Amino acid sequence: MNMPKPVNRLKPVLTLGLAVLAASAAAQTPQFGPTLPPALRTPSGPPPASGPALREQAMQRLKRHFDEADLDADGRLTRQEAERAGLGFVSGRFEQIDQDKRGAVSFGDVRRALPPRAR
Repeated sequence: MNMPKPVNRLKPVLTLGLAVLAASAAAQTPQFGPTLPPALRTPSGPPPASGPALREQAMQRLKRHFDEADLDADGRLTRQEAERAGLGFVSGRFEQIDQDKRGAVSFGDVRRALPPRAR
């Protein structure tokens, strides 16, 4: 089959371009998985935290979300601030957390409302 001349001239360029892309993609592929021998695996970073370290990471993340949701930076969240920030645990249990009925809760109030294992 005869191809038009412009396509014939582009064919080697396209082939070379695809080969370069494939080689660079293969070079960037991380080596991991259960079928790869451990000696050839690319480390995926530090092992995930567990136990107290995991709870501390979760607390730090919750505190960061709490602080971001505290739009007026007064150290307390209203139900509306919690709802806008997507903090469903806080907005859904607001009356239970706000035991003093102030209309706003501190991070300490939220932390005390968590199940004992999560604190």
